[in-house]
Amino acid sequence: MSIIEVEDLWKIYKNGVEALRGISLKVEEGEVFSFLGPNGAGKTTTIKILSCILKPTRGKVRVAGYEVPKDCNKIRSIVSVVPQEFQGFSDLTVRENIEYFAKLYKAENKVEEVIESLELKEHEEKKFRELSGGLKRRVAIACGIIGNPKIVYLDEPTVGLDPKSRRSIWEIVKKLKEEKITVFLATHYLDEAEKLADRVAVIYKGKIVKLSTPSELINEFKKGSLEEAYLELMKEIENGEEQ
Repeated sequence: MSIIEVEDLWKIYKNGVEALRGISLKVEEGEVFSFLGPNGAGKTTTIKILSCILKPTRGKVRVAGYEVPKDCNKIRSIVSVVPQEFQGFSDLTVRENIEYFAKLYKAENKVEEVIESLELKEHEEKKFRELSGGLKRRVAIACGIIGNPKIVYLDEPTVGLDPKSRRSIWEIVKKLKEEKITVFLATHYLDEAEKLADRVAVIYKGKIVKLSTPSELINEFKKGSLEEAYLELMKEIENGEEQ
């Protein structure tokens, strides 16, 4: 069953920039769907529309059966966005940050469960400003999932993290999938998508140029990894533009 349905979605900003140019996609309930593409391709714009932060210029968007932008109050209650730059409350502790979001969602009874699940217990009394980048991302995800969302949008969740911290975030994404939460993962790290995603959509200059499973994309280009296949796809597209 498709929990996200997008048909011919456009976003044109007031300055005339076409951030999205007629994209269509479906995301199945409970899957990890990875959105791949270079910076400026339209990944963040798509997430902002799907989570009701931006209004589409035109096109049809349905999230869990609700229409964007008509039903955005209902959509906001069942989705969570973890942005690339989650600020947090710098002078509050890890626990206090999570408790703040728990109160917003009336989910105070889940604080202990989330702290344990994201392995934050030993850090719960540390101030947010004292945390490493990896721990800040874990707190961001904790604040994002405290309200029992059906869909979690992760926008470049491991940018700038060391390998150990990245693997820690990957394990969290796997846990979300086990809990049947749909994860919409925007990333430009190809190894991340290969490890985590059920399906990937490649977006380039506001258009989806490929939608498949990681293994299908690898096999199509007869490569050994998703990164190699992606680079070959980009080369084909760029060569086509030059002709």
